[in-house]
Amino acid sequence: MEFRKLTRKFVDSASSIPEESTDVLYYTLAVGHHTGVIDCFERALAMPVGAYEKMVALMDDEEARFKLAGVLRFGEIEIDKSHVGLLLPAARAALAGLDVFNEPGKTSIALDPSEVGQLMGFVDLLLAVRDEPSVYAMVRRVA
Repeated sequence: MEFRKLTRKFVDSASSIPEESTDVLYYTLAVGHHTGVIDCFERALAMPVGAYEKMVALMDDEEARFKLAGVLRFGEIEIDKSHVGLLLPAARAALAGLDVFNEPGKTSIALDPSEVGQLMGFVDLLLAVRDEPSVYAMVRRVA
């Protein structure tokens, strides 16, 4: 799995839009589409599919698991500010429930130390999406 974070955007010059297409441009902008806007992403996190599946399985919240499992069904998902309220508490709870010392009552799913770091990286990515204006993330299943 590969997590990419939006780092910048740029707009194709309006002067390059033919006169007969300006109505289409204004319409798409009015309905919230990004005609002429190019999003630039950078790699923020990567993990094997198996580690991602373990991370998703740790989520107690069924809606959070369903959202994150979307990448397994569709190959790609978007995580924006509207998803952070659901995913961040679920990811933090998964971290808090890890059984790193084999304590009774803790989640008994085993994560390797690198996988714990990846879950922490996911939490950091969610915080960036929450805290930075106009930032969102794309999660993609890579071969």
